[in-house]
Amino acid sequence: MGLTAEVELSLTDANLVSYFDANRDAFKEIAARSFEFAHDNVTETGLPLRRDDVAKSLTIALRTNESLRECLAGKKLRQQFWYGNFADLIIERLWEELKDDHAASH
Repeated sequence: MGLTAEVELSLTDANLVSYFDANRDAFKEIAARSFEFAHDNVTETGLPLRRDDVAKSLTIALRTNESLRECLAGKKLRQQFWYGNFADLIIERLWEELKDDHAASH
């Protein structure tokens, strides 16, 4: 589905956009691994890799990220949708870099 304006505003209100900005490099590393995983599996089908393909594996990785879990718990944001929304934010901010880094390394 990708990042909508409504979701970005919710993430901003919860200070999660600034949290991403402060931890950008760490989240880029997680996103890069998710990109590679999705790329390796999707391209075998002959279909193009899409942002939502990466978001699925990234969301799983974020659910086990201790730093993000602590941040969300500290803000009393216990609903599971925050992980997917945060994944969409990461992909929105880093998509071109992830594609370029992948192309450069292959």
